[in-house]
Amino acid sequence: MQSVICPICHYIEAGSDELIQQMHGTGFLIDNDGIFITARHVIESAFAGAQATKGKVAIFPMQRANGKTTSLTVPILNYEFAPTPFDVAILQTNYRSNTFFRFQKNRLVEVWQDVATMGYPIAATHKGIDQYEVQQRAHKGYIQRIIPSGRLRIGAHPDVFELSFAITNGLSGAPLFIHAATYEIVIGVCVGSHSSRIVNYEETVQVKNNSETLKEQVIRLEEFGIAHDVRPLFDWKPSLLGGRTFFELSGQLTEKS
Repeated sequence: MQSVICPICHYIEAGSDELIQQMHGTGFLIDNDGIFITARHVIESAFAGAQATKGKVAIFPMQRANGKTTSLTVPILNYEFAPTPFDVAILQTNYRSNTFFRFQKNRLVEVWQDVATMGYPIAATHKGIDQYEVQQRAHKGYIQRIIPSGRLRIGAHPDVFELSFAITNGLSGAPLFIHAATYEIVIGVCVGSHSSRIVNYEETVQVKNNSETLKEQVIRLEEFGIAHDVRPLFDWKPSLLGGRTFFELSGQLTEKS
């Protein structure tokens, strides 16, 4: 998993060392020839951080060879944002690896659909004096709402999936996928969470000694993950793909695969 789902960080060079300064989110390999997908705001944040520190932005996959696991620094060579209002970006790198992610046309996605994601939340990150450690975290749940464009109070957005689990800071850009035997079918890109505040109990109390009025409340806070549905992007032709569509980034699956 760590060879195809990777943290996106900005770093500085110190002699022969590359020192990670901050992790900004997660990206995943969708094409064996080095094309990654992530969230647009992850890339905007990473390059802003790199500019502020005179650093660089890279993806950091892990690969295992000869019994050893090695972290690679893979610079982002080019990137392109999906049309507004999608919070989606594609990244071009020189990284090569086999990916198990696929798109699938005509895939029906409904409420109660089992889905999963993996990524690198900030909560699982440890920054020591001379090292920066990031660890993957997996979530599995279901789609509890499919929300049409413009129905959330979060500004402009395309059709989105509301998830039964939160997308915490650092998981932005992670794939939302359905397990299907040999491959994982990508249906969305995780972009964040929204919350609701429900008052379960409320009572106003008058304090006799000083006539002070106090209010007691019991509040339930709920947080739900949001992923942008990528299926409407299948016909998009990013300029950096040289004529290929977004869908053609991945190997094609039949509807029954």
